[in-house]
Amino acid sequence: MQAVLEALHQGDYDTAFETLVRTLALAQGQDAAEAALLLAEAYSLYGEGGIEGANRALEEGLGSVPTLEAHPRYRAILGEMRALEGASEEDVRQILPQTTDPRALYHRAQALMYLGLPEEALEILNRPLELPAFLAWRAHTLRGKALERLGRAAEAAAAYKDAARLAVGLEHYWNLIDAAAMFVEAGMGQEALTALREAEPDAPELEDPEDAATRYYLEARSQLLLGNPSLALEAIQRALEKEREGAELAHGTPLVHGQALMQLGHPREAIDAFREAVRRAEDPDKSYALHELAVAYLEAGELAEAEATLREVMRDPEYGYQGEAYGDLAEVLYRLGRYEEASRAAQEAIRLGSLSAGHLILGNLAYDLLHLEEALEHYTKACEEALEGSRDWVTAQQMVVDTLAQLGFRRPDEIVSRSEAVLPFLHPADEWHHTLSNYLERARSLMGGSRTLN
Repeated sequence: MQAVLEALHQGDYDTAFETLVRTLALAQGQDAAEAALLLAEAYSLYGEGGIEGANRALEEGLGSVPTLEAHPRYRAILGEMRALEGASEEDVRQILPQTTDPRALYHRAQALMYLGLPEEALEILNRPLELPAFLAWRAHTLRGKALERLGRAAEAAAAYKDAARLAVGLEHYWNLIDAAAMFVEAGMGQEALTALREAEPDAPELEDPEDAATRYYLEARSQLLLGNPSLALEAIQRALEKEREGAELAHGTPLVHGQALMQLGHPREAIDAFREAVRRAEDPDKSYALHELAVAYLEAGELAEAEATLREVMRDPEYGYQGEAYGDLAEVLYRLGRYEEASRAAQEAIRLGSLSAGHLILGNLAYDLLHLEEALEHYTKACEEALEGSRDWVTAQQMVVDTLAQLGFRRPDEIVSRSEAVLPFLHPADEWHHTLSNYLERARSLMGGSRTLN
């Protein structure tokens, strides 16, 4: 059977099945039973497509050795097939054995995954299981799937990397792609790129346009995470090219195309990309694409279109970023001069958890009325809530400094520290860079010139 195990590991399934079928036809007794179990195990690798073959192999094994039904691996594979067929959890649990046999435990974990019980599957898969090579990497992959379902993206990525180290050929490639996808979801751009670079040597030989489009898409998302929109744009354009060559049209490709264009400061071009993403997307992804389109309209100054699109987003009660949508709507209404509506939208944004966006608009409304103390309070809260380096954070820092300057350069040390913090995020040609540099120089002079720019 060693030759069969090696063939299964190398992905030479024709040789493995041919050998097992021949062995099962000629063997008797325990040899036939073992061949039947391994044949059922091989069929199980095909998921739903292997149910009939696996059940037939188990029946043949039982015909050779009637006591085989008590064997833990027999019961585990049978339970896995029943779970795949849609049997109830209660029925499957009655079949699954309580065992320490590593291979039976692997199939038990697989059955639990089919039942939608990733936590229980993980309890098994986190143990050190001594498995043949063709199952060893699959156990890591299965652990990755369980962690992915539980939303533990970084751990899932590490599991897929473990699988890739043991797998060969196409399986090695796919596990690296899965690892990269999970690293992206975890916000780990550099780790995602490393996995993709490791997969690259296999690409020309193994990947079709679909796989290539996925790889370039993940590369683009990784580069966006790393703040490299130009490189992201190059990668996503390759993904779009692969779609023209026959890869399935995915909504994520034009979505990332639009995001790269936005980071490059081209909102009008991004609008076309986001429109295509909306056209391709289905619920629940459509609302996210619509939100991105609305922000592009906002950045392009097309405020009526932005408002209409945001209100369409808000009609989706399941959309997970309602607070952010209300924050964007508040900005649109503020720019349109509809201040009472803007205030209500900002307060709703805060209520729904989008604190920085809501407080920014409330700060702007107070600032315009020369209620500078109130404005300062809102801007300060926006700074505290926004992610450092984000658009809200940069704007809020600018406005805190400006408000302190309008209040007679109150707290010059704070003007200096905030200016020093935000200036690296501004292009030298940005008018705010010039304004804050002047504020910084004035505040330093008030402090006796004791502070230097970092």
